[in-house]
Amino acid sequence: MVQQMAAQLMSGPQNHLDHIARNLFLSLYVDRYSRGFESLGSLLASAPMTSHLWASVDAVSLAFMVLQSNRLDLHRYATRRYVNAIQSLRAELSSSKLSAKHTVSNTILQSVLLLDLYEKMDVHRSIERSSQSDSWLSHVSGALHMVQIRPTDEFSDPTTVQLAMRTALALTISCGAAGLHVPEALSALQRDLDHYIQSPKWTFINVLSAIINLRADICTSRLHADDLLQRAQELDIRLRLGEYNIPHSWRPRRISAGNVLTLNGHYDLYPCHYATQVFNAFRIMRLDLNRIIHDLNVTSSASQVILEITHDICASVPQFLPTSMKGESTLPLSPLQILQCNGALTPLYAAAQMTSEPRIRAWILQTLGRMGDNGVKMATDVTHVLLSAPETDYWRVFTMIGSCGTTA
Repeated sequence: MVQQMAAQLMSGPQNHLDHIARNLFLSLYVDRYSRGFESLGSLLASAPMTSHLWASVDAVSLAFMVLQSNRLDLHRYATRRYVNAIQSLRAELSSSKLSAKHTVSNTILQSVLLLDLYEKMDVHRSIERSSQSDSWLSHVSGALHMVQIRPTDEFSDPTTVQLAMRTALALTISCGAAGLHVPEALSALQRDLDHYIQSPKWTFINVLSAIINLRADICTSRLHADDLLQRAQELDIRLRLGEYNIPHSWRPRRISAGNVLTLNGHYDLYPCHYATQVFNAFRIMRLDLNRIIHDLNVTSSASQVILEITHDICASVPQFLPTSMKGESTLPLSPLQILQCNGALTPLYAAAQMTSEPRIRAWILQTLGRMGDNGVKMATDVTHVLLSAPETDYWRVFTMIGSCGTTA
């Protein structure tokens, strides 16, 4: 539906550049890559072209084009569109007289989430803003408030549930990137949504919130070593259980392929990039927890767990780098493959950072180099961090490459 709408818009009178950006965002990111915009098509279909929702789509479309196509020359224009969208949304909020007694429409909530997505895709400011929590969290915190003031019986509407889930996911990730505790209001929303959502990603988000709080406690020195070890072990068990319960239909097939694009002569082929990202999200967090466990208890099995997880991450990547029968690269990559490779960058960084095996690190650097040479610009940035500042926290890298906005 969104893809058809994007094609129709190309014949309209608006700015040609806006058309190209819209088409790229709606047909590639929304229709083919992301799982977070199931309701956008129907909301756009009923919204006037001059509405705040379309203005928000224009802004985030340009931000996506800057990020995806490395069109740095468009950044200033994208910023202007972003400001226009904010002004349009403010005018709508003023006219609707939002208060504790007035709920907001799904269209308004979707616009706010799109503006948050713009912020996360705008990598030129994302690192700076993630360290300024008020700015980094402003849009998504507003979205949380809008969800909070709604009666819980509105969660019977699938669109409302989808937007509330998107709000919870975006704010959880934002807290992780900013190094902040998850607010109680978000935890309460997660508990409310537990009655309506059952999925591997939702299971992961609930555990992720606890891990983010653990990391925030570590930063504020609130934990004794014994308490830290116990919490890390308990969270690792929760992650293992959550990963174990992922449906069989999501699991990969192991493919033998003795070429330079594989670490051990094989790779894992997942049913879709979304399943790959969910598995790798569990793996990144398990790497982090087992690093903590290993540092506090060197006699544990954590080092072996880290080794196994890094191998699994490396095996998940070659599926996005198609090769010929001779094992030669068949690049350049398509726009979708570039997005899929971007989704693999943070897992690769975490694996390279935490592995103790030079062979794995060398293979990851080689793979990042191949990606960078063939259109995945952010792979070059990740390589630079690995070589120049390998102690950099993976959340910072996640933010730096725009993954807060391009997680499927």
